Amino acid sequence: MTENQVQNKRIELKYLIDADLSQEIRAWAREHLGVDSHCDDAMGDSYEVNTLYLDTPELDLFYGTSKVGKAKHRIRRYGDNATLWVETKRKKSYVVNKNRTAASEEETVSRLTNLADQSPWCGDWFAARIIERRMHPTIQVHYRRFARTSTLSTNHLRLTIDSRLQTSPANGWNVASTSDRANQSQRVSATDVEILELKFQNQMPHLFKELLRTYAIAETGFSKYRTSVKCGMGFDPVTNASSMTGNQSHAMPEEPSHA
Repeated sequence: MTENQVQNKRIELKYLIDADLSQEIRAWAREHLGVDSHCDDAMGDSYEVNTLYLDTPELDLFYGTSKVGKAKHRIRRYGDNATLWVETKRKKSYVVNKNRTAASEEETVSRLTNLADQSPWCGDWFAARIIERRMHPTIQVHYRRFARTSTLSTNHLRLTIDSRLQTSPANGWNVASTSDRANQSQRVSATDVEILELKFQNQMPHLFKELLRTYAIAETGFSKYRTSVKCGMGFDPVTNASSMTGNQSHAMPEEPSHA
């Protein structure tokens, strides 16, 4: 593992909520959980996330063919930050395994545009995976994330609420920044619901049990990637054409119970 490669394993539970319930849970979180260092006070304890998702030309990940496994491969930018994160994420029985590496935007785009380049790079592990799986840029996903966090004993807790979920066509290996006006004009809303996530190690902490007793909400599966591709059916998420030529014979995948 390189010096700037991060490995993370934790339990993640998802809940779909409306805007009114979101405001109530945000107030609860501010009362019971601490400030998340990644957030901007001016944005209401939130920050912007922009992600480029990868898939095969046949959209094997989207259609769940199992030909390339179930791990999501993506490149992420926070707000207008010049640093990009190349990462993989796999979820099984609520347990999420994430591997990610931070690299400069210039180096990341250059190396992934020219996958034949053999010079050492901190994201070589990521490049090797996408070459093996024939993955390439598919669609971009944008949203605002509210976050609060605390540590109880050795259990690190994090509550997030993702809202304003939007999607836009892929633009090569470039990951749009929040203030990218050209990209903003291409974004469309993917859903009006908001996504609450409870994240922790080991057993569910009592604070989250209290939250779920206070607000009777059911755990559900939800995939931002699949939701965004479905929303983007008006343009081809692979070629940015006006239709998904070559993929129309596939049945629409059902939403997985633990996406």
